[in-house]
Amino acid sequence: MEQLISILMSLLTMFMTLISSFMGGGTTPVNPTPSDPTPEPTPVVSGVLSWPLKKSSYVNAGYPAYPGGGAHNGIDIFVSDGKTDGEPFYSAGEGEVTLAANDGQYNDGFGNYCVVYHEKLNIYTLYAHAKEIDVSVGDKVNTDSKLGLIGQTGNATASHLHFAVIKINSDGSTAYDDPMKYVKNPYDSSSPGGSSTTSGKFIFKVYGWGHGVGMSQQGAIVMAKNGKTYKEILKTYYPGTELSTDNNTPSTVKRNGTSVGLVEYLCKTVKQEIGDDAPMEALKAQAVAAYTYAKRFDNFSSGQAYSSSFSYKGTNVEKAVLAVLNISNESETPKATYVTYNGKCAETYYFDTAAGKTTSSASVWGGEEIAYLKGGVASPEKVSESTREFTSAEMKAFIEAYAKSSGKTINLDSNPANWLKILAHDSSYSADIGYVTKIAVGDVTFSGNSFKSKILDDKLRSHCFTITYVAD
Repeated sequence: MEQLISILMSLLTMFMTLISSFMGGGTTPVNPTPSDPTPEPTPVVSGVLSWPLKKSSYVNAGYPAYPGGGAHNGIDIFVSDGKTDGEPFYSAGEGEVTLAANDGQYNDGFGNYCVVYHEKLNIYTLYAHAKEIDVSVGDKVNTDSKLGLIGQTGNATASHLHFAVIKINSDGSTAYDDPMKYVKNPYDSSSPGGSSTTSGKFIFKVYGWGHGVGMSQQGAIVMAKNGKTYKEILKTYYPGTELSTDNNTPSTVKRNGTSVGLVEYLCKTVKQEIGDDAPMEALKAQAVAAYTYAKRFDNFSSGQAYSSSFSYKGTNVEKAVLAVLNISNESETPKATYVTYNGKCAETYYFDTAAGKTTSSASVWGGEEIAYLKGGVASPEKVSESTREFTSAEMKAFIEAYAKSSGKTINLDSNPANWLKILAHDSSYSADIGYVTKIAVGDVTFSGNSFKSKILDDKLRSHCFTITYVAD
């Protein structure tokens, strides 16, 4: 007991003497850049602690300093899918909670934080910037016992877990040590046991807005402003189709198990997709496309975009919806206008907009071409351009997460510059830029849309992009 008291006193002394150096170590830079600390030889203690998160995650700033300088006496951990805030964190090993602050105060930069003493290892672990701490001083914890939720309290500019290891020297003094010497991340093999195999970053230049097949909302708006009717707009984006009347139009539909009036459903869908300030003919075109898509795939209860709080009564959106349902108010029996192809309900893709040209369905999903989605349709809207950057560690985490969830094997070269290679695109924007039709990810080939949606989880707005790799 006396030894434990002595150790606790040393720890408190260490906090007082090291706090000035930790003030910088507990924060995240305004524009944080994931760090790749110089690997040290794997020590005997490697792997004795568990990773404090149970999701795919990565080190954004390492020990002992930030990439741009400044002491950093631990590591900052972020969740790979970007949903770090509120994620539970866990004890890295068996031990006893010796300090727990859950008052929302600054606490010398730590915010809400706790410390666990691991007697068998004679070390402490520290967990800082929590949204909440769920343990108290004296609690006995096991490996993977929940300690709290990740947050942004104290001296932190983004939600993350600051994780530190404090070793007790043979003379009883204490000092911070590199956490990656003690723990390895089983959810991200880019940083096992403290060695980082990835560096550099991928820069995506993205053109356009959406998936590139079907109706472009921005294009529909421009066409309506130029005097085109909703029928002409639909014929442009779905060439070869016809408009028909649905004599069996339902007055109500089920959305997420709840009965919703068809007018309400369409108004809130149209609002979310194209907005309520679009010209009337563009609103009508969107309403017809939305009804047709839902009828074709029987997905009135699906995850289509839906503005649940939109007050549609008396708006132009409601007027447009009533017009294409061929009624003057919600009490009447609707007979919806919808798009057909060869007498059957068409596949009226419309989600988001296209980069100046609607590509073919085969280039997006592969397989057999849908006749009225063969592409080549010029869209009159201005093409937007944006840039997204991902570190090599992030990209590797994305790829490995997909491989794990899909059961696929994707082999990556030791050099990140060889991980991604655009093999083909449709040149829809220029001779050198277009919707990506084939991209190699390691030794596996994907369509550009599959890469965007399945690996990057739609973190890019369009699969019309270029890639540049920049080494550190």
